[in-house]
This record gives sequence, structure tokens and C-alpha cells, in this order.
Amino acid sequence: MKKKLLIAIVALFSFNNAQAQLPNGSVAPDFTLTDLNGTSHNLYSLLDDGYTVFIDFSAVWCPPCWGYHTSGALEDLYMNHGPAGYPNVNANTTDDVMVFFIEGQGGTLDELNGIGSGTEGDWITGTPYAIIPTYAGTNSTQVTQDYQIGYWPTVYMICPDRILTETGAIQNPYSAVNCPAPASNDNDARTFDYAGETLTCEGDLIPEIMIQNYGLTNLTSLNIDVSVNGNVVSTTPWTGNLATYATDNITLPALTALASNDAVAINTTYPNGVMDADPSNNPAASFNVTMATQNANTNVTVQIVTDQYGSETTWNIKDANGSTVLSGGPYGNLQSSGTTTEAPVLGTLLANTCYTFTIYDSYGDGINTAQYGAGSFSVTDGNGMILASGGVFTDEDGDAFKTGNATVGVNDIISNISIYPNPVKDVINIEGNYTSVDVLDILGNLVLSSSKTTKNINVSSLADGVYMLNIKTENGIVAKKITITK
Repeated sequence: MKKKLLIAIVALFSFNNAQAQLPNGSVAPDFTLTDLNGTSHNLYSLLDDGYTVFIDFSAVWCPPCWGYHTSGALEDLYMNHGPAGYPNVNANTTDDVMVFFIEGQGGTLDELNGIGSGTEGDWITGTPYAIIPTYAGTNSTQVTQDYQIGYWPTVYMICPDRILTETGAIQNPYSAVNCPAPASNDNDARTFDYAGETLTCEGDLIPEIMIQNYGLTNLTSLNIDVSVNGNVVSTTPWTGNLATYATDNITLPALTALASNDAVAINTTYPNGVMDADPSNNPAASFNVTMATQNANTNVTVQIVTDQYGSETTWNIKDANGSTVLSGGPYGNLQSSGTTTEAPVLGTLLANTCYTFTIYDSYGDGINTAQYGAGSFSVTDGNGMILASGGVFTDEDGDAFKTGNATVGVNDIISNISIYPNPVKDVINIEGNYTSVDVLDILGNLVLSSSKTTKNINVSSLADGVYMLNIKTENGIVAKKITITK
């Protein structure tokens, strides 16, 4: 699953297995950081001055990061295109780019200087552009989290309109610069491709849209029309105060009684009460409604086949309130390309309830690739109805479904496992043929684990609330929900 940068395999580092890089087209989070020379840099100030900003997020221990750092690509970019008058920038610069190297994992000053076994070399000597450290006493590693760095190196290009693109470790970064023209009209609202929810379980959906002020005067009002199959169903007057390039995410009135493939379009008009100076940059954000699988029974089986990098794979099933009712992963890695079929996870869900299955890949290239193994996932109900399946995706994939009344197709393994009392105060009793039990909170975090040395599990140390028991048997994992009440 690892893409290659230069001649080395990308080094992985993930803060959260459900987290991946910021998608292209995201608004870059602002920051004010201080470099090794004590100079403070504010991202939005540079963007407002018209500079395109490149950021190399790297770690001192990372071989491909070192390879890109020493390739000279960003050195040439900065010296030939960096801000006029900045240190080490050529006199004939194009004066339209700024470059930052952010050591995003708290590498020490000694390690940045190439001292010690935990570093690839001297990152400072010969580097003409700003180096941003994050070790104790300098900048926080919060910037790494804000930019959702899942692997090293990650190289972002940020245009003056604050929209970012992950360029990767390319050898001619300046060739990637293709930013839109700067704002030039007084009243100009911009919209982005629709990125909200398109899937509904019961025909209801709450649309949302991101707007940006692409005008030179502050944007204080506009109208937002939502249409379904060409018919306007709502007009929302928006008011606020957005400076040039500032953005706002707007939640719109709920749509109801939607059907599969209904065409929804969102359009903005009359910024500051006048005609939009450039309607071309705010076309209707549109999508087609997708309906969740209906009438599944209440029993589900989740089967995961991981590729070589099982540690990148996690999944969950959440109810309509966002509470996790089943979860799995991360899994183990293989020494070479291949797949691993994990033990199936079985669970019984509530009847007539909407659920969403989501599988995550922390690296961002799914679990089915030509080089690292043809992994797959499937979610089926007790009758064998496929509720979600696949393997080829990027950061995440999945589907929604609604259970019915039936409990047909119950696997014997489920009926042979019983728990009591429920709700429980101190000790939960588990009857049946099993080998171990994991207790998970509603977010899917492991909070307690027990092997079958006794049928009693003491849960008195856990706070009141709802938990999931993942009960491991020789045929799979049975999930049971419990409530702790003291």
C-alpha cells in the first residue's frame, strides 16, 4: 500500500487510524510559527500578499524525507521564486512563492543538526528556506494534527485563495503552480464542489455548502437556493462578515421525502445584495441522492481481508446518533505482499434502525492495490444480503443500511452466547463457548480485556454508559451491547 517517493518507500506515521491527509480542495488551516532563526511566519499573511506557499512536512528519522530534502527541489524553488529580499533568495526571483520545512514530529535540535542515531543527517546546513521545529520549547506539533499528516513526507501547495493541494515530492514544484487569478471584483461569492452528505436512510438529508468571499469588499449577505429535480424547495438568506478569501460552511434546511437519484442543486446569488461579478466561480453545487439499503434483518457479519498493511485498516458501524456499535482493527502487517482474512465479526442490531458502516485506511490508498494485495471487505445480514462491500478506495469507504423487523438467519454462534445481568453494576456473566472478551466504549476504544479464565468479568472500574462486548469464539466474534449503571 505504500507509494514510492524517489527510490525509497514512504515512511508511515499515523496519529489516528481513521485519519488521512486533508483532501485536495480543503481550506488550509492558518498558523503562526517561529523558525529556527526566531522569525515569525503567518500563513494567511503570506497568502494575502499573493504568495503560493509550499510546506514540506517531514520527520528527522524518515529516509524518503531526507531523500527529498537533499534533492534540491525545494531549495531551487525557494531561491528562484521566493519572496524578494528574503534570505538566500536570488535577486531575479519571480517573487511569488514561499517555502517552509516543518519537522512535524518533535525532532530535537541535535537531530536537526544531524547528531544522534535517530536522524538521517544534518537538515539545517545548506537549507536556504525557513525550518520550523516542533520540539519542546518551540512550536507545538498541533500544526501536524491540523494538517492531518498521516505519513512522511507530505508536501502541500497552498494557493493565495487558501485552497491546498498535496503535490507530493515532485522534482519541479513550480510546475504545479496553477492558482486561480486573485480577487479583483468588489462583490464576488465563490462556491465549492459539494462535499456533504448524499446518502439518506429514510429520505431525509441536511445539505451543506462552503462559500468563499472572492470579492475585495467584505461579504455580508447572499441568498442560497436549493432545488430538487429542478424545483426550488428553499431559499436561505445568509448573513455574516467574511473578509477576502474567508470561508464559511453553511448548514441548510433539511430535505425530506427524497428518493433515490433525486437531483439536488445548491446555488448562491446576490452577494451583498447585488449581481455576482463573476458567476463562473459559483456554479451550482449538485449531487444525486443515494438511498441506503433497506429491509436488512437485524444480524450482520463483517468480513475483512486486509492487504499487506493491516495496521492501516480500521472500521466501525455507527447508529444514527453517531455512537459506535461494532468496530474492528487495526490488524497485523505482513512481511511481503499478500492478504490476511480476519476472523468475521458478528453482531445483532436493533430493528428498524439506520446504521452506517465505514472502513478507513490511514495511508489513503484502500486495501486492494496491485502491489500490496487484493484486500476486501463485506458486510452481510443474516440472509446473506450484501450491505457494503469493496476494497478499492482512498481514505474511507462504506455504506448505510436500515434494519427491518426480522431476526432470521441468526447464526448459532450468536444464540449460544448469553450475557447477564444487563444493565450491569459490577460483574457481567457470560455463558457460552468463547475464548476472550474485549470491552469497547461507544467510540470504539478498548477499555477492558479478559481471557476466559472465568465466566465473570468485573466492570466496576468503568464509568456508567453504553459499551460493546466483542466476544471471541472459534468461529468469529460476537458483539453484544451492555449498559453499566451503578
